[in-house]
Amino acid sequence: MKVIDGKFGEKKKEEKLEIPTSEFLSVFVGKALAHEQEGRKVKVAVIMYEDGEMFEVASNEQYPDGVYMLLQMAGQAIINETLGVTE
Repeated sequence: MKVIDGKFGEKKKEEKLEIPTSEFLSVFVGKALAHEQEGRKVKVAVIMYEDGEMFEVASNEQYPDGVYMLLQMAGQAIINETLGVTE
């Protein structure tokens, strides 16, 4: 059994506290382009959120169940990483 500390969201002072969304997405565009050049037809879902202001979901997947699947896969990957399942 693995015990999870629970100090989620604590940032060390030397860590960069914020990555600009545009910078993050620019790097992601490069990854997507590399996959497309290899002939892969990848699907993506993006969530934009700001506390008390907005919540937007965008995807190149055309079917709601496909978008739901992408979001569930992302959520499960985060849980697995937190629990150390992907080590």
